[in-house]
Amino acid sequence: MATRICAHRIGLLLFVAQFLSANISHAFVSEYRIHNKLQPCVSPTYIHEKSYLLASPVDALEGDNDPTNVCEDGDDDADDVDDDDDDEHDVEDVDTDDEDDDDDDNDNDNDGHEEDDPYLGSYARNEEWLEQATATVLDLEKLPLGSLTPEDISSISGLMSAWVKRCSVEACLTVEQLLKRVVDDMRADNRDAYVTARMYTTAIDAWAKSGVNGAAERAQTIHDGMIAMHNDTGNERLAPTTISFNTLMNAWVKCTDAATAPFSAERVLEQMLTWKGDRVRPDPFTFSTIIDAYSRSGHPNATQRAEELFQLMDTINVKPNVFTYAALQNVYARSGKADAPNKTLGVLHRMLDAYSEGDALAKPNVVSYNSVLSAYSRTPSVESAKKADEFLQKMETSSEDGGWEVEPSRLSYALAILACTKCPDFTFGGDLGEKILNKMERRAIQEEEKRKEVSSAAPASVTLDFESFNVVVFALSKSRAKDAATRMLKIVDRMQKYVEEGFININPNIRTWNAVLLGVARSNVADAPQRAEKILNHMFDLNERGICNCKPDAYSFAAVMNAYQRLGTYESAKRADDILWRMKEMYEKGKLDDPPDAVLFTIVAVGWAKAKHRDSVPRCLRLLSYMMERYAAGDEKVKPSVRTYNAVLESLVKADEPEKAEHLLYQMLSRHRKGDVDVPDAFSFNAVIRAYTRSSFKDAGRRAESVLERFLEFSEDNPSVTPDVRSFTNIIAYYGRTPELLDAPYRAEYLLSRLISLFKGGQKDLAPNSFALEAVIDTYAQHNHPDAGECAERLLRTFEKLRVQYNTNVKLKATTLNSALYAWSSTGDDNAGKRADELLRTMEERYDDGRRDMVPNEKSYYLVLLAWSKSEGQNKAEEAFRILKRMKQRHAEGKLNSVSDSRPYAQVINTCAFTKSDASTELVAFDIAVKVFKEVVQSKDIYPSSLFFGWFLKACGRLHVPDSIRDQTLVLAFNECRKRGLVDRFVLHQLKLSAPEYILRRLLAPCKRSMGEKSSYDYKYAVKLPHLPHEWKRNVRS
Repeated sequence: MATRICAHRIGLLLFVAQFLSANISHAFVSEYRIHNKLQPCVSPTYIHEKSYLLASPVDALEGDNDPTNVCEDGDDDADDVDDDDDDEHDVEDVDTDDEDDDDDDNDNDNDGHEEDDPYLGSYARNEEWLEQATATVLDLEKLPLGSLTPEDISSISGLMSAWVKRCSVEACLTVEQLLKRVVDDMRADNRDAYVTARMYTTAIDAWAKSGVNGAAERAQTIHDGMIAMHNDTGNERLAPTTISFNTLMNAWVKCTDAATAPFSAERVLEQMLTWKGDRVRPDPFTFSTIIDAYSRSGHPNATQRAEELFQLMDTINVKPNVFTYAALQNVYARSGKADAPNKTLGVLHRMLDAYSEGDALAKPNVVSYNSVLSAYSRTPSVESAKKADEFLQKMETSSEDGGWEVEPSRLSYALAILACTKCPDFTFGGDLGEKILNKMERRAIQEEEKRKEVSSAAPASVTLDFESFNVVVFALSKSRAKDAATRMLKIVDRMQKYVEEGFININPNIRTWNAVLLGVARSNVADAPQRAEKILNHMFDLNERGICNCKPDAYSFAAVMNAYQRLGTYESAKRADDILWRMKEMYEKGKLDDPPDAVLFTIVAVGWAKAKHRDSVPRCLRLLSYMMERYAAGDEKVKPSVRTYNAVLESLVKADEPEKAEHLLYQMLSRHRKGDVDVPDAFSFNAVIRAYTRSSFKDAGRRAESVLERFLEFSEDNPSVTPDVRSFTNIIAYYGRTPELLDAPYRAEYLLSRLISLFKGGQKDLAPNSFALEAVIDTYAQHNHPDAGECAERLLRTFEKLRVQYNTNVKLKATTLNSALYAWSSTGDDNAGKRADELLRTMEERYDDGRRDMVPNEKSYYLVLLAWSKSEGQNKAEEAFRILKRMKQRHAEGKLNSVSDSRPYAQVINTCAFTKSDASTELVAFDIAVKVFKEVVQSKDIYPSSLFFGWFLKACGRLHVPDSIRDQTLVLAFNECRKRGLVDRFVLHQLKLSAPEYILRRLLAPCKRSMGEKSSYDYKYAVKLPHLPHEWKRNVRS
């Protein structure tokens, strides 16, 4: 027949696989099944039962059934299948087997079919020829039933293999039609026609490569039908083989959910292990496929199961090859566990050891080394970044110098860069990633120049990688380095230069430019917003010149607006506002693809809120009103978000408009009930609470409490939005700042009790913190409540009990006990000094026992001294002096940081001054005051203040001491004070109260000239501070 296809078959090149050297015992198979809890392999429930649930493949391929039905759910997916191996620039999710796609066993791209047919290359390259040849074979007028020759069968087999390469549903159906064509000839009693396991395997492979839903089930049915046909007819040509099982396994792995794929693959493995005869034995490809499936499954026990499978290979005498090792490495790398790099590196060492012992199949290739780099990139840390850099250097280093002597590929550099740029320390990672990128550039340029010199058509192993440039730019955009923005721009300049030199795939795209904009916006340089805006304009210029993928988008504008927002000034807020409306205008003129959305409006609103200007509130309200109008008109993109409302609320807080803020909050709640606004968050309520607590509004505390109550009611219906501790502490702190409110301490403690009650009721996020406790205690102290000290200690006991019973993280620390000391110092209780001293000793003891957060500071000692000064004890001066000495002793022992503040010394003198007792006791107090005074004025480390001198002068005047001693001491003290230039109103007043008239005349004689000429002076009333010489008061703080 003239139209008959004549194809001379050279012969079948069978798939080379390692077969088992010994049979697997039935006992071992049973043990395997029990250990792995696998069920016997059964046919799954298929999507379309009519198609392939018939008894044999011949029946299954009868014309009564429409095989296209199976693709109804899968057609849309066929073109969307995104194999990681196809995207060489997808560095973020790169697989270590990407480097050698054509040689990767796991892809099953070359399973003994392609090289069998000398015409296959032509078929695959020329689609029209392939389709014409297929149409000829299927045309019964040209090739009637029963007329196929063995040569025709071979050609049909080649056509089937060629269609497989198309990786589509159409290809799968065409392969099945070709197979059916041969089966139909067999039914027409053509003794020359035959079908083979290889042809069924090709049909299975077609479905495996299609990647559509239901493909694995279809492949399983075809394989089961082939087995049934072999069992029914005894035809050895239809006997399943290791290749057919491996191809079926590949279909399950490629075309089912990654989480379940390894379990489906293991069911196929079990069937292989239980198969009788030598034609079906698991080989390295079998295990590579299963282990690789585990690497992609995300299963928590994937690494453990992969190791068990590797052990099984050794048990049944299957030697792993480079691909099996690579699959195991991939399992470790993808696990993301901290030890993944070490585990992956350990596999590499096993390969090297096996190769050195003569196992050629274990020789590592560049993929094996890249797997280690992949593991480093998937375990982000400073250590991983360092190790990745060191590993890459070792790959580049010769074995003579202690290196691996492996030529790194493009992927090697890309993975090392990725490991660096994923480092949590963005500055370190960006620096190291940029260094590797520079090295990659040099290597790529060298290889390209060498290729040109020798006119080589072979691809270079290292090429300029677009994504590597991008990830370094992204890392630098997050870096805190001062020159990060400049370095990013230099990288982009190099990319543009490479494009001019012919490397068109390195052209910066919108992602690159947006990363640069983000980095510039985040930089702390003064002109960052202007630089960002200049880059934005440059992007428009590039786009107008026809450079693809550089047209600014919403992210571009957001970066520029953020740069202005960060400045927090009126001018920057206004500029961001102008850019927003410019963007709207450009969209309306068709120069932009998208209009400003809610995110951009919110950025500008936040900028106005930060500006804290009289125009901030009107501008924020204008933006919000516009968004609400556009949203009401049907524009979903400008629907105000909770963050938009929060920005407006914040502007009202800063403008001291608490009532307007409260009104807006309740408007939010109303719109939320209508579905126009998402759920308000804690910030929304807390902003209004802050607005009241920071205002001078009358009854602000009660109004803030009212908002808090509304918050608590709202959270009952919206459990995801609950008050936090700040909701309470803002109000508590307000009461502490308002001494005119007589009930403030009680309101503060009520709020704390409410907080504790809610926490005990199960709201664990409301665990009271130390700030809440300290704020309540401070409120008692600031109001000079007579029971402040007792209340403070009661609250301390309450919190300690709460910690023990509810295991809270709140520990009493130095700042908390300082608040209690403050409370005792404000009471005026006769026992205040003693009780405060007891708390101080508690702090000292706990610190000495190892509680580093209990270290007393100068403030602690000062507050105890203040408590003693307000006590009525006769020996309070001696007690104060003892505490002062204890403070100095602990400083000498290294348990107190500093004693340079003169306030504790002044407070001891104050305590002495207010000692009321008999003459001998007051004389002791005076002696103590003099000792402290001399110590301070003679010290080189302690700097006395005007207050210090004033208190000492007061002590001289109040205590009953001989006049001569008093007068002499007064003169010395005042002269010292004026010499230091510290005479202020308080010092002058205490001098007038303490010194007799003749001492005043003597000490204040230099003031006579400034007072004018008079016959007599009443120095006690006539001398004022302005009359004193400037030198006496030169160091007084205003």
